[in-house]
Amino acid sequence: MSDETDLNQLVLEDLGDTLHQRLHSVCRHLPTDFQPYGKRVRTGPDCSCGCKHFLKLPDPLRFDWGVCINPRSPRSGLLTFEHQGCEFFEAEDEAGEEILSGLEPGGCN
Repeated sequence: MSDETDLNQLVLEDLGDTLHQRLHSVCRHLPTDFQPYGKRVRTGPDCSCGCKHFLKLPDPLRFDWGVCINPRSPRSGLLTFEHQGCEFFEAEDEAGEEILSGLEPGGCN
């Protein structure tokens, strides 16, 4: 195997586990996360909706996992599953400017 990711996946499969499941087992859950990860009822977009502060992990995890880099967020500096969310979501348009409206509460457009 030439790819380190393949080797990691093989080791985890030998343990009867996937990398995704392993990350869930070490990811911190905060009361400010959306349910079922925390106590907040989802009232707006989560990290997966294009938050400019969600730094995605490399493939193959980039669609689900990242690190929050928003200093205002309780998740700042933490491994974050895309649907945990926080109240400090900020979206960007393609030019990198903030989108202040246009997102439906509880979901992504």
